[in-house]
Order: sequence, then structure tokens, then C-alpha cells
Amino acid sequence: MENNPENGLVPAVLSDGEFHILKHIGDAVLITSRDGTVVYANDACCRIMGLPAEAVVRRKLGEIEADSLTLKAMANRTEVVNVRKYVDSLKSGVTCSVLLLPSADDFACSVTIMNMVRREAAQGDFQARQRYVESYLDAGMARGADLPASFNKLVGTSSPFRAALYMAYKASKADFSVLVTGESGVGKELLVRAIHESSNRSFHEFVSINCAAIPGTLIESELFGYASGSFTGGRREGKKGLFDLADKGTIFFDEVADFELNTQAKILRVLEEGEFRRVGDQKCIPVDTRILSATNRDLGRMMLEGKFREDLYYRLNTMTIHVPPLRERGQDVELLAEHFLGALCEHYKRQAKFSRATMDIFFAHPWPGNARELRSVVSYALNMTDSHVIEPADLPHYLLISEGKAELNRRIRPAGVEPENLRRGFVYRNVMDAFEKDLIEAILKRYPSRTKAMEALGLSRRAFYLKLRKHGIS
Repeated sequence: MENNPENGLVPAVLSDGEFHILKHIGDAVLITSRDGTVVYANDACCRIMGLPAEAVVRRKLGEIEADSLTLKAMANRTEVVNVRKYVDSLKSGVTCSVLLLPSADDFACSVTIMNMVRREAAQGDFQARQRYVESYLDAGMARGADLPASFNKLVGTSSPFRAALYMAYKASKADFSVLVTGESGVGKELLVRAIHESSNRSFHEFVSINCAAIPGTLIESELFGYASGSFTGGRREGKKGLFDLADKGTIFFDEVADFELNTQAKILRVLEEGEFRRVGDQKCIPVDTRILSATNRDLGRMMLEGKFREDLYYRLNTMTIHVPPLRERGQDVELLAEHFLGALCEHYKRQAKFSRATMDIFFAHPWPGNARELRSVVSYALNMTDSHVIEPADLPHYLLISEGKAELNRRIRPAGVEPENLRRGFVYRNVMDAFEKDLIEAILKRYPSRTKAMEALGLSRRAFYLKLRKHGIS
């Protein structure tokens, strides 16, 4: 512990800067020492407790809240994330996360984060609170926590990404439902598979179902199977469903937001009662399976719009893991590109590397398709290049246009150009001429034959040579 001018006690695992930030966030934050003494509670936390700060700080948490989730987490040396509980003083629910720092096995303090459960909150960005939790989870990774081999397929060193991996690792040690969110192509299914392979269910089946790919009329028979004679065209002996296959194992609902409401109700029943009925049968079949889900849509907003059941949302959302998009992962772009290139070179029995100019284009591109798009681009470039170095000319044309847009922004106001010259169209002529020159040079690198270069540019021979002379291209 070290002194703090406000309350005299600050956990050594938190810096002064981090401690100061806690005052200004909307979530309630409670920090206790290892023995359960409250060392910090921000204003939001005091409002939830219904007590002023002076009545909370330096007291034992057990004296304030005997049935405290924080004390249970410390006693069991287990962190919890996004657990919902009811607060009598508020007559409302809160979502609660308890982190043990620096690690659950040898912690010096606990950090508890609480937020009121309101429908209005569901409409907002639930992930903002989750990312705050992840920042502390990432602290565990920074202290050298090793991940199991099942996580090796997920490449990246950026803090948000490592935080997501560490949360997934924590989830693999438990047996509750997990919801993985993130844009298309970020690697949600890889993360889910890593959770299963690191769990105590890894010796049983991992059953994956794309909820968007199966028609609503067939989804129930696929999930639960059907009894003999249930409908015309079915097997005479009936059929087992995916829940049968996933017994003792894991079932993964990819694009879970595409479940219809009546199917959602049946999934909820399986979660709550641990049993299901086949289509056309009254017999209840017990099942022990873990449900992992993923979506690229805002389930909170869908819930408010009546398109997703609130009770199912909270059952699937015991822990939410947000996988950040590639554009927010900095240097991971280069790591992933090299990883994909190495795997493809091994597959095609080739050797290749990226030029610095190519990597600059990779960093400039926003990657709306994330890691899936990057792998596709690397595969295309490797098959297009005729040398051992992948140059910009080997990339898909749309990536060159993306780089061209960035270059236009750099050239939009050349140094030393007066505003009156800008008004006379200087910018347009200067930028278009420069862009035209770059385009011709790139095409000439791709097509050493000038005849093919003319065809690619759609220019006549006379127009082609006039442009060469105009830009001084030999």
C-alpha cells in the first residue's frame, strides 16, 4: 500500500493515474485489501451502497455487506465477470465483476466494478464497461501469464487483443455460458474453439451450428432431433439432434442473433432445466452441455426492439468477450500478415516476403473484413507475385485505391502554396497529375510490356506516350 491524499490507502498494483481515473467513470468501483478492508469506493459505489464514503472506507466489507460477492470471490480465489445480482437498497439489479490483482492465486487486493441494470443501459454500448474490465485482466497478461497451446492459433500482441485472450482463458476454467462479440472476420470461432479445447469438456464433442445458415423451419429438428413419424419425409426411426451430439461437450451458436423468438424460448428452457424434447415427442431428455455463442450484432439493441429475449440474453451473457477489430490492433497487422504468409508459403512450397511499401499499405488500410480479409489479400498477393518480394503492384487493386486515398490526403495542401492558388484549381491539377504518374508507374511495374500496359490503362498508343512524356517517365 502507498499513501494517497484522499483516503490514505491505495493498492500498490494501481498507479496514481489509474486511481484518479476511477473517480470520473460512470461505473461503481470498490477496492479492498486482501483482508477485506475497503480502501477505496468512488461516488457511484457509495450511491449503490447507500452510504457516504467516510462510512465505507477503512471498514471491513463484511460489516457493510455480509453476503458480498467480492468476499466470496476472494475466499474462492476466483474472479467473476458480469454476474448479475439484486441490491435491496436500490430495489434493482446490478452487473458485477470482481478482479483479483495481480493474480487470483496470489492477490494483494480486489477491484469490484458494478453497474445498474437498466433497459436504457442495454441500448447503449455494453462493451465500454467490458473493455474497462479487460484493461485489468490485461494486467495479468503483462505479468507473464502463459496461455495454453489451444490459443496459439490466435496471433497478436496488442493490449485489447491479449485482454480478450486472457478473458477467454479464464472462461475456459469455468463452465458457464460465454458470449463472444466482434465484427465479422475477427476470429470469434477460433476463440470459442480455444475455450473448448482448454476446458474440462475438451475430450467430448465440440458441435458448431451457424444459426443464420439453417432455415427457421428446420432449426428445431436440427437442434433437438425428431421422433419417429413426426413428419412426412423424415426418417422412420427418427433422428438425434445436435444437443444429443454435444452431451458432456460444448455446443457453439455462431450468429446467435439469427435465432427466431420461438427457438430462443426452447434454448432458454434447455439452459434453465438441463433437458429438451425432440420434435413430435413428449419425453424429456436430460443433457449436460456448455453453450458458447458469438455474434457481430448488437444484442442489447435487439433485446430492446423485441427481437431477442431478455432472459436468454442474460443467460448467454454470463461473460462477454469482445474481440477488437484489426484496425484497433496496431502492430498486429504485420504479425498476422507474416503469420498468414508463412502458412501459405509452406502450403505452396514457396518463399516470399513483404516489401516495406507493401506493409505501409497494409497499415493504411482499415480492414473492414478484419483478419479474414487480410488472409485473402495475402493469398492473392502470393499467387500474383513473380518474385520473392511482394510489392504493392501484387496486391488487389482496391487496396491500391485505399492507399491512393491516403496519399491524396497527404498531398491535398502542398507546402508553400498560397490560398489564392488553391482557389484557382491548383490542388486538383497537382493531385491528379501526381496520382496519374503513380498509376502509370505501378502499371509499368506490373506489365513490363508497354502494349499490355496500354490495354490495362485503356489508352491509345498516342495518348499513352503523351502521358509518358508529360510525367517524364522513360
